[in-house]
Amino acid sequence: MEKLTLRRIGWIGASLGLTSALVGCSDVQSDSSTNVPGTYKSAGYLSTENGLGSINGLNSVNGLNSVNGLNSVNGFNSANGLGSINGLNSVNGFNSANGFNSANGFNSANGLNSVNGLNMANGLNSVNGLASGAGLMTTAAGQKVVQYLVKCALAAGDSLVKQDQYGNNYTFPGSIGIAPQYKTAGCNQDCTEELSACLMAHVNTAAVHIPLWIDSPMSSIGWGQSPSFPTREGTFFGQIMVTNAQNNLDGYFCNGPGTDVNTVPGRLGGQSGSAYVPYANAFPPSAGMDGLCDTKHSTGTCATNPLSSGETVTDGNTSCTLNGHTWTHPVTVWRGQTFQAENAVFDAGQSAAPQACSPATNCGGGKRVSWIRPGNGLTINNVNAVVSGTNNLVLYYTNGDPIGFPTRTLSMSVNGGAPQYANFAPTGNDWDTVASITVSLTGFVAGSKNKVYFQGANGNQAPDLDWIEVINTDPGASSGNTTGTIAAQATFSPTTLYKMQPYNGSASLSVDVANNNMVNGDALDQFTSNGTSAQKFYLTDAGSGDFYIAPSTNTSFCIDDPGASTSNGALMQIFTCNQTDSQRWHIVKDPTVANAYQLINAVAGKCLDQTSGSTASGTRLQLWDCSAGDANQRFFITPA
Repeated sequence: MEKLTLRRIGWIGASLGLTSALVGCSDVQSDSSTNVPGTYKSAGYLSTENGLGSINGLNSVNGLNSVNGLNSVNGFNSANGLGSINGLNSVNGFNSANGFNSANGFNSANGLNSVNGLNMANGLNSVNGLASGAGLMTTAAGQKVVQYLVKCALAAGDSLVKQDQYGNNYTFPGSIGIAPQYKTAGCNQDCTEELSACLMAHVNTAAVHIPLWIDSPMSSIGWGQSPSFPTREGTFFGQIMVTNAQNNLDGYFCNGPGTDVNTVPGRLGGQSGSAYVPYANAFPPSAGMDGLCDTKHSTGTCATNPLSSGETVTDGNTSCTLNGHTWTHPVTVWRGQTFQAENAVFDAGQSAAPQACSPATNCGGGKRVSWIRPGNGLTINNVNAVVSGTNNLVLYYTNGDPIGFPTRTLSMSVNGGAPQYANFAPTGNDWDTVASITVSLTGFVAGSKNKVYFQGANGNQAPDLDWIEVINTDPGASSGNTTGTIAAQATFSPTTLYKMQPYNGSASLSVDVANNNMVNGDALDQFTSNGTSAQKFYLTDAGSGDFYIAPSTNTSFCIDDPGASTSNGALMQIFTCNQTDSQRWHIVKDPTVANAYQLINAVAGKCLDQTSGSTASGTRLQLWDCSAGDANQRFFITPA
């Protein structure tokens, strides 16, 4: 095959599902981001939010250019791998219509380093570099590009602050620390190749959060294996920040031995038919090669990292050679132990059964399991548990229910033990939308002989199950809480009405829909407690400690952050429920005050706040930087 044919990726604009640092489906995070990582060891994984939703990504008016660069802060332990959740996807990310595409930037003629993109000779931290109030900072898509680039480049604890055209500040947090120098200085060839591999490793074309573990010769990522991530998916390498001499981008992947093992939507092996990815197989089967990284092909191969003591398989690839050029900054991705629901053992004579998805790429393995009822379930066998006791499972599901619809429930039993329950939030009138929740189940025995049984519960309908991923609990791993302030997550019944009352003012004030007007844009305020429906809310589980909050008067409306604002002082409203992160609230317990909570908006990473601490009836509620113990951000949540 000709070099140019292999290297050409003219449709490059597409769905960068960044994760290890960019991970996520959420909108742009700003100050006090919920994506600030804690301390991670070799068995932990970084779980931030997914997504680069956009209309205009890097486009003709977007220029990243600068005189200054990125300060160095300690990254992750170079001896440990780094786990994450993939992001940038075809629905909310870099795709044919949204983000880095042929019309909006990342294309065959314009890499990130073009007159309309990133100037790699300079840094990010300047007015003349990444311009405040212009270019990328003027659109949600552009802001996402900045968010994910900074997360990949800067280390945890570092950040970049920029303003949009309205003067609103955005703080973009770092995470991995691949190129800390890029904050105040230029990004050379090594730097751009490192960032390229990081971005490509986190592509997800299906808008689904998938936990990942990544290894690399880059010191900020390093080497190491986790028993929770046994499937070596593949390796990513190349250059998507700068175009080559033919005005194309050199973005590549090759397959690991587990690429075709329990494939999941949007990842390698599950992207068939998708044209919207910023890479091509370096050793394509269409050219008579097997696509595998470690095979010696006529056009090249990837070198493997030597085995460490006790290892039986390599951590990943140290370099990849293609058409005489050697790329020295690859990123190898591992996925968790995955079980496709349709491959489970079903109760005999019952209705629970697989059904095909249309298109097949919407589901893991092309199918999901429907009609799960009490006494009518399925069992997954040979589940590997690293430790006895409690382990975590990520359950991927869909239910097609509208927001505000009663949640569905599953009963789960480990090794024949007592039933354990989980509620599943609506996925929004769309059977093609796959959501996920993480559940902690007890009763596991260390080893690979565990079984988990799923059935309906309490007379409720059950969701359709797509696939199950096992993320073992490892006593050697630590995971910082998502906000850095309060660790304990909250639980609420989806059928119970709740009242929310500001700590300042106690029971005399309640969170209130102004005048009980159920119209888009109506104000969320605090008002003298009166027990009316305007002050009663349903809290619907959105997964991972997040909730949608709907007024009882009309549950088709949700408490909403207008325009996905990340600014301090943004005033909250109600708006038609749409399942965006503007309406997701991470609710965490205050460890010092009974029944008191902080409510953290998923888009802004900021807390619901009693404006200026005022106790005046009718005062609008706002967003503000989260602060541990701030009385303005404490709300009592109790049954109404």
